[in-house]
Amino acid sequence: MFVHDIDLNLNLALGERYKSETQKARVISEAWTERNAFCCSCGGALARGRTNARVLDFTCVRCNNDFELKSTRGNFSTKLPDGAFRAMMARLSDASSPDFFFLTYDVQSSCVTNFFAVPTYFLDSTIIEKRKPLSPDARRAGWIGCNIVMNRIPEVGKVFYVRNREILERSAIIETWGRTTFLRRETSLEARGWALEVLRIIQSLNVPEFTLQRMYEFETQLKHRFPRNNFIRPKIRQQLQVLRDAGLIVFKGRGRYAANFGGSIERAQQRDTQSTI
Repeated sequence: MFVHDIDLNLNLALGERYKSETQKARVISEAWTERNAFCCSCGGALARGRTNARVLDFTCVRCNNDFELKSTRGNFSTKLPDGAFRAMMARLSDASSPDFFFLTYDVQSSCVTNFFAVPTYFLDSTIIEKRKPLSPDARRAGWIGCNIVMNRIPEVGKVFYVRNREILERSAIIETWGRTTFLRRETSLEARGWALEVLRIIQSLNVPEFTLQRMYEFETQLKHRFPRNNFIRPKIRQQLQVLRDAGLIVFKGRGRYAANFGGSIERAQQRDTQSTI
């Protein structure tokens, strides 16, 4: 049996003095995260960010990695409202921008239901949706916000600590995070976008194995996404090589590949389930 230091219970009383549901979610989830979460990059402890920081909630005391927390009761909708569109787009090209924590909780049971991290480099221009400007009679007339389109984030980019109330193993969380850090080193937004788009396509196939020929069927879609590239098929092969080197897919020979997105997380879930039987 694995020993976990994550307690799913929430202190809902912290939100009683607030009327806004958003404020309640913020104080309740921040307190839980401070008490239970750790840095998925190095395993270090987290400290609250500066009180005047605009997007920074937690910082790792060991490696200084930063995280911004988003939370809600129930489940996240397909589109999660965020801050200013222009500021968010600027974050995409800044490798030092905070990564994200996402937390959902159930009020009835006073428990966290899901908690996962998403590296900032898994967000690209197709995930950030521009909202309409605020009306002229609004307090911030003309301000333009954005939405995070949650279902555009590849599943391999969601590093779960808690999934459907199941707590995952600490070492598996850190290992899973490390499998995609090669994307942080990619400074070109277009190059990173290629990797993300190919990951989304592979995920959409929803099959244990796929072929290079099957990937070629998405040539028109990829040409639309990257109109300046006139060598789509060679680029597909290049990206499959990149994902293979990162261990996210496995080359089976003769143009066949297998997705390896779950990795240690799925194994940890299976072990955790078995240990409770």
